Amino acid sequence: MIVRNFEYLLALHKERHFARAAAVCHVSQPTLSAGIKQLEEDMDVRIVKRGQRFEGFTTEGERVLAWAQQMLEDCNRLKQELDDLRDQGMQGAFRLGMLPATSALASTLSIAFAEQFPALQLSIQTATAAELLHAVRQGDLDVALTYVDDAPGDGLDAFSLYRERLFLFTTSPAPTGPRIAWDDVTALPLSLLRSSVPLPAEQQLQRAPRLLLTDSPAVLAAQVASGHWSTVLPQSLASTLTPSPNLRAIPIETSHAETPATPLAASPVQANVGFVTIKANPLPPAVHALMEMAHSPTLVEAIRAMLASHKPYLLRTSRKTVAAIA
Repeated sequence: MIVRNFEYLLALHKERHFARAAAVCHVSQPTLSAGIKQLEEDMDVRIVKRGQRFEGFTTEGERVLAWAQQMLEDCNRLKQELDDLRDQGMQGAFRLGMLPATSALASTLSIAFAEQFPALQLSIQTATAAELLHAVRQGDLDVALTYVDDAPGDGLDAFSLYRERLFLFTTSPAPTGPRIAWDDVTALPLSLLRSSVPLPAEQQLQRAPRLLLTDSPAVLAAQVASGHWSTVLPQSLASTLTPSPNLRAIPIETSHAETPATPLAASPVQANVGFVTIKANPLPPAVHALMEMAHSPTLVEAIRAMLASHKPYLLRTSRKTVAAIA
């Protein structure tokens, strides 16, 4: 606030008239007068000679005026330096890592981010959760969009963005029912997209007697559409499957050993997705900007739509259970 008052003082010195000085500063005359009066109180000196009109500055006021000019110039230089630092942080290479499970959001987020900050050279790498954490820790990635249920370890910070659950997607008439247990899931022929579910779920799915693994969402969609294979995916990836009147989404049932107090990391039916980055305070400007964008109204709406992409297939399972499990 004192900087603004210095601006009032310098404007008065230039205009030699209270009303004109106020107009230059885009404030009312009482506001300008009050600001200068506050300066006088802070400095405990009389700065302006007052009469019916502006009569000049006192000796002390001339000294304050000289310091005001210097301080305002210093503040402007500081602001310019800070702007330059921020601008420098928003150019050059920026490396984003992601899981296949987060590809739906990463594509939307990366497009918006690249358009807003065209000076950044954005690159995107897909890897497993363990590989992403290692790359962030080694400085090979600026930030990773991954599962954050497990503590990322020393030197890293995790920032949760959204929570989702796992579903069995199938075009086969069996199984039936509003939910399915892990034992029943792993008894089915399964086609799985690599690194698309949290590690506890991957471990469960390794029990399946027939298991196909692929890195291609297109291959996965074709296999599920054939009716011979089912898959397990987070709800956000429902849109990667081929729409079909026979496609159903069945929520996987939490085991009896799990309780509401059990950490999400111990539960293979749901997970938290978010950002992992090197521990830093403050965060690098580009990382902070990416996180801010992810919480913007536009991206929040995109996340909501992404998390609702399974609902048309859930309705075919059981209309009565939609409210409870969606």
